[in-house]
Amino acid sequence: MRLRLLLLLWAFQWSVFTFNVQAALTPVYYYGEVVSEGKGIANVPVTDGTQIVLTDKKGQYSMLSTSAVEYIYITLPDKYDVPMKDKVPVFFQKVPAKFSKKVRLDFKLTPSSKDNKKHILIVWADPQVYFDEDMAQVRHASQDVKELLANNYPGIPAYGVVCGDIIGDINKKPSYFSPMIDAIHETGIPFFYVIGNHDLDLNVRSNEYARATYKSYFGPTYYSFNRGDVHYIVLDDVFFIGKSYLYVGYLTEQQLQWMEQDLRQVTPGSTVVVATHIPTYSREARQKEWGKESTMKVMNNRSHFYDLLKPYNAHIMSGHEHYNENYVLADNLYEHVHAPLSTLFWQAPWACDGTPGGYAVYEFDGGKVNWYYKCADKDKDYQFELYPVGASRNIKNAIVANIWNYDSTWKVRWYENSINRGEMTRFSGYDPAIYDYCDKYSSTFKHRYLGAGITEHLFYAVPQKKDSDIRVEVTDHCGNVYTQEMKQSKLIEQ
Repeated sequence: MRLRLLLLLWAFQWSVFTFNVQAALTPVYYYGEVVSEGKGIANVPVTDGTQIVLTDKKGQYSMLSTSAVEYIYITLPDKYDVPMKDKVPVFFQKVPAKFSKKVRLDFKLTPSSKDNKKHILIVWADPQVYFDEDMAQVRHASQDVKELLANNYPGIPAYGVVCGDIIGDINKKPSYFSPMIDAIHETGIPFFYVIGNHDLDLNVRSNEYARATYKSYFGPTYYSFNRGDVHYIVLDDVFFIGKSYLYVGYLTEQQLQWMEQDLRQVTPGSTVVVATHIPTYSREARQKEWGKESTMKVMNNRSHFYDLLKPYNAHIMSGHEHYNENYVLADNLYEHVHAPLSTLFWQAPWACDGTPGGYAVYEFDGGKVNWYYKCADKDKDYQFELYPVGASRNIKNAIVANIWNYDSTWKVRWYENSINRGEMTRFSGYDPAIYDYCDKYSSTFKHRYLGAGITEHLFYAVPQKKDSDIRVEVTDHCGNVYTQEMKQSKLIEQ
C-alpha cells in the first residue's frame, strides 16, 4: 500500500512537471506579411530567434513555433528605410501576452529614397553613463557626428551601432536608457544597439532573465539587417553566470544555429559586419599567451564563430576593453576593438591607452570599406599624437607616436632634418598624455580605480641631434598618409 502511494505521488509530481513544461512549449502558429505600399516583399527572412523562414512572392510568411517566443522579427532588407519607433529601430513585433494558438504579426516598410551602395557606419563603444553630467558630453558627441556627416558625406546615407555598455549602472533609477536614446537620436541617423555587460539585469537567478530591462527598450538582443551590399549581424556574447556582476564572453548554441541559418541567405564572398560587445580576440592571443586570456574579456567559443564567417569578407566590431585595438585574424577576417566614447568614464580627455574620446567611421562602397578613428572636436585627419624626447616614461631619449587605429598593414616612418630615417619601432608602454593626466588628477576621479593602461600601438625613434626638425609620416591600410612635425630644440627646452 505504501509503495502504491509513493508511485501515485511520483506520478502526480511528474504530471505537474510535464504540464508546466508543456505549457511553456505550447505550439503556436505565427503568420503574417511583410509589405510596402500595399505590395508584398518576397524573400524577407522572418525569425522567432531560433528558426528562419522566408516570405513568399506575396510577402507572406508562416511558422510553427511555441508560446515561449518573445518576438517575431525580420532581417531588414536593403532599399527600405529603417522603421523607427520611440527613436529606436523596430524590425520586430512583440508577441502578445495573451495566449493564442494563432498569432498574426505584420510588418510594413517604407521604400528608401537613397541608394545604400555607398553608406557610412558610425560605431560608438561603451558610452557607459553614470551621472547626469555625463549626458551633456554624449549630446556633444552626437553633435560631432552630425557635423561630420553634414560636412563630409552630404547626401550619403549613414547608420550607427553602439557596441554595448550603453549605461553604467543598471540598478540606478530612473534608468539612463531613455536619456541615452534621446541623446543618440540627436545624431540624426538610425542607431542599432548591442547589449553589454553593464546593460544586464544583475539581481536575477540566471542568464536567461538578465535581459528584461534591455529588451523593454531595444527588443531582441541578436538580429540582422542589410544595407547596400553589406550584411550586418548583431550578436549577444555576454553570458551572465548569476553571481554578482560576473559574466563570460560566450555565444549560446541558439545564437550560433540562428547565425548559421542567417548566413545561408548571404552570398559567399560578400561583406559581413558582425557587432558584439565582448571582443573575440585579445592582445594575449596575439602573443600566443593563451593562458593569460581572461574569460570575461574574450568570446570563449570564438573558433566556432570564426568558422561560420570563413566564406565571407568579415569585419567584427566590438568594444568592452576600453582601448583601441585591431586584429588582422585572416585575409578575410578583421576585428576592430573600439575605444570607449566615454574615455575613463568621462573623467579624462583620453581612454586608458591614450586614444582621445571619439568613435569609428566606416566608409562602405559596395563591399569595399575604408575606416578611420574620429576624435571628437578634432579634424578627421588627426590620426595620431606625436610626443617629444623626454615625454615618455618608458623611453626617455626618444620621440614617441601613439597611433590609435594602427594595424600590422600600416607604415610609420620618421624624418630628421628631411632625412628619411626609416621605420619607427613599435613598443608597449604608457601614453604620456593620459599617464600624466591620471598622475595629476586621479585623486579627484569619481571612479578612482581607473587609470592609464599599457598599450601596444606606441612607436619610438631616437633623434641623432637635439635641434633636429622632426616629421613623422603614417600610412594607413588604405594608403592614406597623415603627418605631424615638430621642432625638437624648442620642445626639449620646455
